[in-house]
Amino acid sequence: MKKIVPFLLILTLISLGKSTLKAQAPAQCQDVMLQAFYWDSYTDSKWTNLNSKAAEISSNFSLVWLPPSGNCQSTGSMGYAPVYWFDQNSAFGTQAELKTLITNLKAKGSKAIADVVVNHRSGVSNWTNFPAETYNAVTYSMGPAQICSTDEVKYEAGQATPTGAPDTGTDFDGSRDLDHTSTIVRDNIKGYLQFLKNEMGYSGWRYDMTKGFSASYVNEYNTSAANYFSVGEFWDGNYDLCKAWVNNCSNNSTTFDFPMKYALNSSIYSGGMNLNNLVWPYNGGFQPAGLIHHPDTKRYAVTFVDNHDTYVVGNPSKFSGNVLAAYAFLMGSPGVPCVLLAHWNDYKAAISAMIYARRAVQLHSESAITVNQTAANIYVATATGKNGALIVKIGSGSYSAPSDYTLATSGTDYAIWMKTTTNVAPSLMVSLSGGTYYTSQSVTLSTSAGASVYYTTDNTPATKNSTLYTGALTISSSKTLRAIAYNSTTQLYSAEATNTYVISTLPASIKVRFKAPADWTACKVHSWAGSTALTGAWPGVAMTLDADGYYSYTLTGFSVVPVGIVFNNGASPTPIQTVNLYASADMCWNAGLLSGGQYTATETICIGTAVKDLTSNSLEIYPNPSHGQLTLSSKQKGQVTVYNLQGKLLLQKNLESATETLDLSAFGRGVYMLRFDGKEGRSYRKVVVE
Repeated sequence: MKKIVPFLLILTLISLGKSTLKAQAPAQCQDVMLQAFYWDSYTDSKWTNLNSKAAEISSNFSLVWLPPSGNCQSTGSMGYAPVYWFDQNSAFGTQAELKTLITNLKAKGSKAIADVVVNHRSGVSNWTNFPAETYNAVTYSMGPAQICSTDEVKYEAGQATPTGAPDTGTDFDGSRDLDHTSTIVRDNIKGYLQFLKNEMGYSGWRYDMTKGFSASYVNEYNTSAANYFSVGEFWDGNYDLCKAWVNNCSNNSTTFDFPMKYALNSSIYSGGMNLNNLVWPYNGGFQPAGLIHHPDTKRYAVTFVDNHDTYVVGNPSKFSGNVLAAYAFLMGSPGVPCVLLAHWNDYKAAISAMIYARRAVQLHSESAITVNQTAANIYVATATGKNGALIVKIGSGSYSAPSDYTLATSGTDYAIWMKTTTNVAPSLMVSLSGGTYYTSQSVTLSTSAGASVYYTTDNTPATKNSTLYTGALTISSSKTLRAIAYNSTTQLYSAEATNTYVISTLPASIKVRFKAPADWTACKVHSWAGSTALTGAWPGVAMTLDADGYYSYTLTGFSVVPVGIVFNNGASPTPIQTVNLYASADMCWNAGLLSGGQYTATETICIGTAVKDLTSNSLEIYPNPSHGQLTLSSKQKGQVTVYNLQGKLLLQKNLESATETLDLSAFGRGVYMLRFDGKEGRSYRKVVVE
């Protein structure tokens, strides 16, 4: 026995080791990813905007890749020249708004993927002075000794000399290349990933510019953080090089299938098709081109039509052909498909139908595929999932699917048929999540082929006997929309979707208050609504300093919300200002960090001002005190926001049903302020966690 037990232990460790090594490239992965941004998508990808569409997004995508969320000291930066890692206030919104988005996506079944830039970094005020940041009582800092000695900063007069090791990859000349051979650098990155996972709630990451450092470090970082999913941007159309990158990070990450992307570009292009380029020879036959053509690499392929870099006018890599035909190819192939937000916005219904078909047959990253036909004008392939099979046809050539397959969706030069082993419930997509709005809203409901949608607006359950959906719904007053999809052939229902919309009265005025930096001796506010200036020309009007140290001003004359706001010190000729802020009701902010010449600002409760206390008629909260688990019961719907007594925003939650739970246990014992925004206005209540 003494000889057998160690042997069994070794086998167990080997087994666990293999599982760990491939943990962030999930086996037979059925995920479909949304790249929730494109270049300069500051409005479309704003955290609050994405949060308002969380229901729609989550009903289609199980992974949501968000843009770089670290502070880059600019309100007009996509985030690829990071300054701060542990400060997540960015051009897309505040850290609190981001946490709310990630939490909401997770509650609806989607995992958020962070875009991490660890190949290079920018300084606070010069090329090399990286900020020291503290997380979990550990201070993380780097300096010239952690910059590659081959970085171009060494040639710049007046800048520190880098003394790290030579670069282990390709140079990037926009920021300082980090020396990944340094333990200090690696510990900083590991701390950063732990922060993204444990503090922000991310379930994985996309590594930017993985040609810039050795793939072995990706394995080390992923092993340390142990998250769900990882994908690297190894931008190269060479299959062998992409495969080598995956192998060199110990198969502990997926990578973008650039070989497939370039095959797609050459197969489907502006003005024509040559679908012979969609396949590569394998084992005496053909397979779809790219990493997905080979059983050793298809598991590690994230397929895509365009990304934020290629989807730029004038970029020679931009896809120029039939977008929906290209996505039909992705949805009918192995790998993990990734949909660009710009394409999703343009073709939601069509792409959603494709995703439904893929999910129905449970196609996955390692699915077997048979190429049935291939010629210049036609591509037909059958992919086998865990619950049936899916046939994709692309091109103008004629094809008739077998009689036991059902047409799932079709369009110009593409069609998808499916056959399931077990019947699958129809899909249901709601285009607008519940929440508080100040104008009438349009809500679109859609379902898969063969099903119909039924709905109610009086908060009663929806059934096949409810109102039949025939077109977009206009929500002009507060109500709860409940909907289901029903397939009369399979007699299956979708899960019911419930969304509560609060249409609030546009306020006559909005009082804004700001705790300015200590060295400001005055404060002005510049504000606008749409294209209408509310406080005159820049730099705006003087604010009043209140006894509690906040400057205040009441805005009027607006006909839409939110209103835009910038606070500044009124100095001549160039005032120091905050970033752009927005408010739909009375709001207070505290000045944050000075980043790129502008102050960030954190939404807060102005402690010491009179607040309207909640009554049991508007919202019941129990037990209070509690151990962190609170029950919220309300006759009116709205949004709850929680702050600590220092005014820091901790979380937000939409109340979409009569009774919901709120978990404050992660924030520890203490007294918290709860704000409720409902159709009757804004009010507050203290809650106690024991």
